[in-house]
Amino acid sequence: MRSFFLVLLAAIVLASPARAADRTLLAPFGAASTLDMTPAAAGLLQSLQKTAAARGHVKVIVGLRVPFAADDALDAAPRAAQRQDIAAASGALRARFAAAAARHRGAVQSFDALPFMAMDVTGPELAALAADPLVLSLSPDFKLRRSLAESGPLIHAPEAWAEGYSGQGQTIAILDTGVDSTHPFLAGKVVSEACYSKGGYCPQGTTSSTAAGSALPCPLAEPCAHGTHVAGIAAGRGESASGIARDATLIAIQVFSPDPSDPTDITAWYSDVLAGLNRVYQLRNSYPIAAVNLSLGGGRYSGTCDRAYPAMTAAIANLRSAGIATVIAAGNEYYTDSIAFPACISSAISVAAVSDSDWGPCFDGTPTAADKIACYSNDAPFVSLLAPGSSITSSVPGGGYETWHGTSMASPHVAGAFAVMKQRAPNASVSDMLAAFQKTGAPVTDGRGTVPFSRPRIDVAAALTQFVTLSYTATGDGSGTASFKTAQGTTTCNADCDITLVLGTAVTASIKPAKGSALTGWSGACSGRGACNFTVSAAITLTASFGPASTFDLTYTRVGSGAGAVLFRTAAAAANCAESCSQTYNQGTLVMLTARPARHSRFTGWSGACGRRKLCILNMSMAKSVTASFSGR
Repeated sequence: MRSFFLVLLAAIVLASPARAADRTLLAPFGAASTLDMTPAAAGLLQSLQKTAAARGHVKVIVGLRVPFAADDALDAAPRAAQRQDIAAASGALRARFAAAAARHRGAVQSFDALPFMAMDVTGPELAALAADPLVLSLSPDFKLRRSLAESGPLIHAPEAWAEGYSGQGQTIAILDTGVDSTHPFLAGKVVSEACYSKGGYCPQGTTSSTAAGSALPCPLAEPCAHGTHVAGIAAGRGESASGIARDATLIAIQVFSPDPSDPTDITAWYSDVLAGLNRVYQLRNSYPIAAVNLSLGGGRYSGTCDRAYPAMTAAIANLRSAGIATVIAAGNEYYTDSIAFPACISSAISVAAVSDSDWGPCFDGTPTAADKIACYSNDAPFVSLLAPGSSITSSVPGGGYETWHGTSMASPHVAGAFAVMKQRAPNASVSDMLAAFQKTGAPVTDGRGTVPFSRPRIDVAAALTQFVTLSYTATGDGSGTASFKTAQGTTTCNADCDITLVLGTAVTASIKPAKGSALTGWSGACSGRGACNFTVSAAITLTASFGPASTFDLTYTRVGSGAGAVLFRTAAAAANCAESCSQTYNQGTLVMLTARPARHSRFTGWSGACGRRKLCILNMSMAKSVTASFSGR
């Protein structure tokens, strides 16, 4: 069996994920100003100290004492404040450990959108970090290893293509061993490249690069073919077969380094993977990124592992807040009740493997069949999705093709499927798209363990049916802005538009007429002239009819021996009258009038349309006049 999955060495961090709505510290270390030395944290620090003593240095992930929330979940001002806090903390720590930063390239690494740093420090520097008030947590930086013939038809990708959905206009990021962008299967696909390699596999032997050519395959022929194979499954296009999102583009990021213990193999540092994910997040506004694929991982987790890996949890949360799915292979260790890191992160899309056909005895001798769990695949009830991972033919560097097995092959099927779905529903959340795949996927039972359980194998064409189109049309002599509010946010249309919504979505539709226009009525899914509420159960047509607005004058007169002004405020504008004046408003406009006496004067009351009310709000259903009385003191 070709197994392309990492072996986890060690990683323990006491931490909890931040909530999306507010900025909180990622680790519950209480009120102490320095790293809390609970027994677990103390034991971890001792382990790191032993490594530093034995090797002369140790690589660590440093959690910064900065409140954090998923970056894209914040409004502009708090997002900028969070970035400034991260930059200030990382800059201060870099200055304090300037000797470490100067020791070699890549010794100190920071991330603009994550409150973490990667550092290579000596024993005394490690002790200083543990006592530093800016440091919230310490954990080891560790090394990772690598975890289309019939698979597309099994998950009904060709049927999705026939409907016009092939990932066109979408981009998939591949964090792996690099991608051969000259391969015919991937011609013209790679639109951005980067490399993060502590072992110097980036151009000119550097440890990081974002230049063109940065993500060419690393130099070892066999292991470094992995990324090109994965990329082909996700988005390759050929004459006789194609990847799942055959018209999508690719961001290639090379994150592997030479394995110092085996000159024939490669590894990836955890911190380099974090840097790759941070790079994808930086590119979110430059490319329409649907998904990130990670066909790597390791360790064994029978439940979610967010608390153990706050840096990875934060990186994936950032991407998910921007509508980008992080799709991760579950691992190839034959586990029937657990999966690997980082697939165990709760906000990741974890993927286990099924066979796409009967390809002969599996590696443990068990028979194979379509939609049967692959014998080697890790699996657990909390796995997100299943996808084909056995006997998968895809591109390898140099223009050739090879047939491989592994959850490394299953994961890019799902990454490609997210790109196809994102083309159909560009504003859909990751949660909505995952729910569509889970609801429509073919149920497959894993009976290898003592308690059988089922999860869905993706069906791309079926998942597309969970999204329908709301078609809005504006007619008549006037105009206005239509707003469609859902739990995910509000979409506005100033003209005819189509909006893609998931079945079961509750929608509130409303109209704000333009100046001089009025809504004369809804037709289709709504009626009347007010806000309209409905739940999406099928494709929807909705028409708003506009006409010229009836307008009425509001006439204001100032009386009395004093001086003052009146402020006229509506939802759209405000006007101030220091003397008597007249304002014109559309029918139905609500106008609030506020009296503002001048110095040495006082407001004594309203008369006319305002009556004797202190607070005057008028509905302009007809022409009206008001009088404000001011007296001198």
